[in-house]
Amino acid sequence: MVQVLSEKIVTYAIHNNYIKQEQYEEYMYALNMVLNILCTDITMLVIGFVMRMVWECIVFWIVYKVLRKYCGGFHFSTSLKCYLSSCVMCPLVLLLIRYIPYNFFVWGIAAAVAAAVLFVLSPVPAVNKPLDDEEAVVFGKIARLLTLLMIITYIIVTALNLYMLSKIISLSAISVMIFVVAGKIQRLYLQKNI
Repeated sequence: MVQVLSEKIVTYAIHNNYIKQEQYEEYMYALNMVLNILCTDITMLVIGFVMRMVWECIVFWIVYKVLRKYCGGFHFSTSLKCYLSSCVMCPLVLLLIRYIPYNFFVWGIAAAVAAAVLFVLSPVPAVNKPLDDEEAVVFGKIARLLTLLMIITYIIVTALNLYMLSKIISLSAISVMIFVVAGKIQRLYLQKNI
């Protein structure tokens, strides 16, 4: 659906001389990316609204997306698979936030383990989204800085007895860690079988 909409918009823009025909691929790629992100973000808001956890959903989604961008990890081969995985992950995380009681040690250890894994492994380039050497250095520094900021924020909100936020931050880090570890395993498997 996003692909069809992108094609119609870009074709309209070319037909009306807003862009040149030779720019078709660039605009298709950019518009597909923007529409996919917009569609996913709106869906996450709807999920948060339906589950009556809008602010929890927004905080989770922001922390998750920022960490995921720089930590990397496994990426699905199509935007539809990525979208569907987000549609499964978001309600699952919100259910965990709602129903798993807060325990200082359990959530603290989970956040610490996730942060340690992210700090050590990041960035993990995806098979279908490789990084050049310069990107790997820059993304690695940013990923470690963001991981450190995430842990500091986790400590502060826990000290302030904001346990719901503690759970959200911890689950965001765990979610990113799962994709980072999956991406690392996938890369090792592919390198072994080459």
